[in-house]
Amino acid sequence: MEPDVSIMTLDIIEAIRSQNYVLLNEKASNAQVELLPKGFYGDFDGFRAYNLKGEETKVPFNEVKSWSGVSKK
Repeated sequence: MEPDVSIMTLDIIEAIRSQNYVLLNEKASNAQVELLPKGFYGDFDGFRAYNLKGEETKVPFNEVKSWSGVSKK
């Protein structure tokens, strides 16, 4: 079952406000990824974020295999 885009969107907005990371698994690698969201792109096609190395990346919603939500560090 695909993750719910509306839940991901609300979590991303919360993470941006609180400067927290989100946790997800990408379809391509199935590895858990921790990202710091910065905003959305397209017509909510996905979101822009920084990885732990500080590199900017785009994450399309349809490439997310599982969603763990906001990481409370």
